[in-house]
Amino acid sequence: MNETIEAYLAFLWQQFQYDWGWMSDPWMLYTLFPVCLYFVFFVCKWTVLLAPITVPIMVWRWPMPKQKNLSEQNNYINN
Repeated sequence: MNETIEAYLAFLWQQFQYDWGWMSDPWMLYTLFPVCLYFVFFVCKWTVLLAPITVPIMVWRWPMPKQKNLSEQNNYINN
């Protein structure tokens, strides 16, 4: 595997362990408000961290509209 991919996956694993540690702290679990705030931060953070993986997949799977024939689409030009 490429060094860059290995480093990226190691970084993601390290960040996941850090977040898991924060979410499993007893003082976070006793009060629900910090857990909710950290969960919002967690979702935003992981959206950014996973962007190099998810954005190319979304773009690749994005539905492309079918192109109409230009003569049908621009009828006023052909007259």
